[in-house]
Amino acid sequence: MKKIYLPLLAVCAFLQTQAQEFNPADAIRIGTQQVNGSARFNAMGGAFGALGGDVSALQINPAGSALFNYNNFSFTGNVQIQKNNAVFNGTSSTAKESDLNLSNFGAVFVIDSKNQDQALKKVTIGLSYNSNVRFNDRYFSSGMSNQSVTNYFLDHANFGNNGGSIPLDYVQTREGESITDLYDYLNTIQNGFSAQQAMLAYQGYLINDTNNGYVLNGSGSSFYQENETYVTGFNNQLTGNVGFDINKKLYLGANLNVHFVDYLTSSAIYEENRSAVTDGYQKLLFNNQTYTYGSGFSFNIGGIFKATEELRIGASYQSPTWMSLQDEFSQSLQTNILQDGAVENYNINPNLVTLYNKYSVKNPGSISGSLAYVFGTKGLLSVDYIRKDYSTTEYSASGANYSSTNNYYQDMMKATNEFRIGGEYRIDRVSLRAGYRFADSPYKNKETIGDLTSYSGGLGYSFGASRIDLGYQFWQQDSQQNIISSGTNGVADIQSKNHNISLTYTASF
Repeated sequence: MKKIYLPLLAVCAFLQTQAQEFNPADAIRIGTQQVNGSARFNAMGGAFGALGGDVSALQINPAGSALFNYNNFSFTGNVQIQKNNAVFNGTSSTAKESDLNLSNFGAVFVIDSKNQDQALKKVTIGLSYNSNVRFNDRYFSSGMSNQSVTNYFLDHANFGNNGGSIPLDYVQTREGESITDLYDYLNTIQNGFSAQQAMLAYQGYLINDTNNGYVLNGSGSSFYQENETYVTGFNNQLTGNVGFDINKKLYLGANLNVHFVDYLTSSAIYEENRSAVTDGYQKLLFNNQTYTYGSGFSFNIGGIFKATEELRIGASYQSPTWMSLQDEFSQSLQTNILQDGAVENYNINPNLVTLYNKYSVKNPGSISGSLAYVFGTKGLLSVDYIRKDYSTTEYSASGANYSSTNNYYQDMMKATNEFRIGGEYRIDRVSLRAGYRFADSPYKNKETIGDLTSYSGGLGYSFGASRIDLGYQFWQQDSQQNIISSGTNGVADIQSKNHNISLTYTASF
């Protein structure tokens, strides 16, 4: 099996433009939050909505800071290991990745009321930095297909001009004009992305022009295909928190969050025409790279009520996240063409990074309800429920129409239900922990992305004023990945298995 290594495209110039291909996975990628906090938080499946007392609990319910009795500081290191098993047309492939990072750190400061006879017993101020999602994914699939990815280019060439074919003048270079010049010019026209795909294919001799559109240069019914996609980067969050302790019965809190998104998606598609080729297309390697970055904000409000000394009830609201993003995009195409008995190699590389116009994404908010029961000093049990409606995802930009994109989310996505259960049992200075998490798919069909199931566990040791905790998480989720965005129905079934080991040091002062 030939493994593809993703080359970086050389940067020749930047051009800001509007047209780009829509990828629905992008909004889901930055709108999904992993359970990625302290080792104690992770080990208990993130079920902290009614518990508080942990810097990471602010992610779920900002009122959790008000349960601290002392100033508190913690930081967490993570090792994340991912294994993706893919099956494409009966052929199995595996890709692995690992990542070491500082995923969470923060502090909560307690300001006691000078008059403990009044209702307000204390105010807490918190600040935390949390890695909502670490992008460190590699997917690899390979196998045989009876449909060629050259149909992707043919579709853009014949139908990319508002349903009509791309004019021949847009795929041919003029005298003295380079591939870079032509690719650069096509960024400025309507339907420029489709024209660029057609131009790459035409210059790489994958398609030929006719008097009525374009046809493939060659034929076949047996194609070996590989698709490798690598995503690296982060979606991090800086949180400012304030909490209030009212009569040691009602705890209220609010967060203001600043989000930072920065990730790179690289993909390489390789294809060999295994049919008996006497003339025309034999092989191709199609590289694409998208760098996405930006920032945004959101807020949380929540409360925790001590019904009894043992029973706690929590509720919180997470606002939508309003993000301002920008993409940089580059691509290249390499082809092998059999002409008159000889193989000709073509490298169509525009050497150009396209800077697309800024756009906004409103990712869905959520509501949560929580119950926790504390068995004195012996342990606790906690349950969280979270509901988030992904169909409300919304794109917008000045001078752009995203109605079809937003309709896609409304038609294909749905509200999700997430359940978290966590428990802790204490033996003197040692704490034993376990957790379970289930989140159903944001897609109505449950095939593009399936349900998520997670199991976790861990332990901790208290030194009195400080503590060290170790947590382990395993989660599994199935998904599907198209070999290419259009032109073929080739889909790889992917099973993702993730392992996360976290270590946290916490100190009270």
